[in-house]
Amino acid sequence: MAMDKELTEQLLQAKDGDVQAFSYVATAFRQQVLSWARQVTDPASAEDAAQEALMVAFIQLPALREIEAFPGWLRTLVRTSAFRQARKRRPDTVEAPEGVSEEDDPVVAAEVRQAVRGAVKELSEAQQQVIERFYLQGQKIEEIAEALGLPAGTVKRRLHDAREKLRTRLSGFGPGRDEDPYWRG
Repeated sequence: MAMDKELTEQLLQAKDGDVQAFSYVATAFRQQVLSWARQVTDPASAEDAAQEALMVAFIQLPALREIEAFPGWLRTLVRTSAFRQARKRRPDTVEAPEGVSEEDDPVVAAEVRQAVRGAVKELSEAQQQVIERFYLQGQKIEEIAEALGLPAGTVKRRLHDAREKLRTRLSGFGPGRDEDPYWRG
C-alpha cells in the first residue's frame, strides 16, 4: 500500500503516542491487514490476528526507524499473528512461512506477554482460572469443566467474557470493537 502525505503524517503522530492518529492508520490499512491475515488463516482467526498485529504495531511503533518501512513491517506483524492464530486452531498442521518466526522480535514478544499477563490479572478469579487452563495449560473446555466442577456452558461463557475484557484492555488504539470503524465491515 502506497502511503500518501496524510497517512505519513498520521503515522508520525502515532509514533509519538497519538491514539487517534493510530486509529486513522489502522482504518487506512484495514482491508490490507485483513487480506494479509486471510492468506494465512480462516476469516474469524484473521480478525483476531489483525487486532493482535495492530496492538503490537501501536506498542512498537516508536521503535520503527523508517516510517516508509511501516507497510512491510506491519505485514510481517500480521503474518506472524495470523500464523499464531492458525496454530491455535490447528496446532499440528500449520507451520510458519520461511523467514517468519516468533523469535523475529523477542522484545515485542516480551512486551506483548507482559501486557497480556497484566490484563489477565485484572480479570475476575473465575475468568483467570479458565483463561489459564485453556490457553496456558492447553486444556479443553470439557476438561476445565470437569476439573472445576462446572457445566461446559459456564466455562464457555467465562472464556467469552474474559476474551472480551482482554480485547478491550489490549486493543490500545482507540474505541472498542463496536464503536471503531476499523471493526465495521
